[in-house]
Amino acid sequence: MNKLSILPVFFLSMCAPAPVTPPAEAIPQEQMEMIWEALEYMKEYDMLQNRTEPDDAITSALDDFWGEIDTLDEEQE
Repeated sequence: MNKLSILPVFFLSMCAPAPVTPPAEAIPQEQMEMIWEALEYMKEYDMLQNRTEPDDAITSALDDFWGEIDTLDEEQE
């Protein structure tokens, strides 16, 4: 009997309006531009933090090159 009394409440809750997310037009264009600029700034900052310095890359390449030359010289002797 108790189950039957819950049934109308269940059906009424099904008819309640569902929460709706606002459409994209709800955000003003100025704020969208500001958000876009902030994202671009974050991408550039991340790129600058994670890049290899040119001096380090050149030094590493030269070390590898001279190491291979020394190895070849030792093998020929």
